[in-house]
Amino acid sequence: MAKSEANPRAESARQTLRDFLKRRGIKFTAPRRRILEAVLEMEDHFEAEQLLFELRQRGERVAKATIYRTLPLLVDCGILKQVRFEVKQAHYELCFGENPHDHMVCSRCGRIIEFGANEVIELRARLAKKHDFHAVAHRFQVLGLCHGCANQCPAAASIEPADRRDA
Repeated sequence: MAKSEANPRAESARQTLRDFLKRRGIKFTAPRRRILEAVLEMEDHFEAEQLLFELRQRGERVAKATIYRTLPLLVDCGILKQVRFEVKQAHYELCFGENPHDHMVCSRCGRIIEFGANEVIELRARLAKKHDFHAVAHRFQVLGLCHGCANQCPAAASIEPADRRDA
């Protein structure tokens, strides 16, 4: 029995995907199930190509096109969140059963720092209420330099951090 088969969260995710696909007249195929199982075991942000590599490492035979068609379905049903850290490449992360969070991305080294998003969620709720809008998700990303890169970059040293300006 695979790790995720005994996991109640995994079973809930499988049922969520089954119901979502059924409502759209799409079959829950064995390749889609294998993709879901692999996604549920991913521990970090990943790209479609990384998922393909992971499946092939396991000896799973899943077509590249099936992965590219299944990832948007997993996003649409709320199991994955698509995030873009670079213009060219979409990344994905598991969000099913996870606490919401947002990202800070270092423009120099690419380091991704996740942070709790309670204030952002509260702001989203206030803005949605103000504009009579039903918000279900958000994307908030801070671009800049991590501590290490800021220390190595002479140009960054001349920029005063916002928290010191406000003091």
